[in-house]
Amino acid sequence: MQIQTSVQFIVNAKIEDVFNASTDCHNLPKFFTGYKGIPAILSAKTVDGFPLHEGSIRIVDNSDGSSIEEVILSLKQPNLQEYKLIKGFKPPFSWLVRSASGKWEYETLDTKTRVIWNFYFETRNIFAYLVFRLLVQQQFQNAQEICLKNLKKYVEDHER
Repeated sequence: MQIQTSVQFIVNAKIEDVFNASTDCHNLPKFFTGYKGIPAILSAKTVDGFPLHEGSIRIVDNSDGSSIEEVILSLKQPNLQEYKLIKGFKPPFSWLVRSASGKWEYETLDTKTRVIWNFYFETRNIFAYLVFRLLVQQQFQNAQEICLKNLKKYVEDHER
């Protein structure tokens, strides 16, 4: 059973600047700082050492000791990034979630940019679905909101 979280923010910057900042692996720890039971990102890098591209494998090390492997499914500058988490979930998260994926969409609004971040979790069963809805979903959505708020501040501060 699928659970979706979604957040969006308006950033006072050009779409290319927002896209580039949010797809730079070195920035992920600055942006995704976690929330309560949701771990922060400590580091992120591509396996091949190149900038993010379609087909990249990105390794994300988290504050809970997990190391998540993600594959970049789609990267269309400056409008879209899509990725799927392919391994590395740590208990108790791994007990609840079979797979997860994210999709960031960027839209120009005059001189500003709307960022929409959807995240999809495929739970293991109805029990996992209920537990996730009750205990994890809101915390993850709060972590997403903090992430986009940090992205907004970073890009707007660097625009000046």
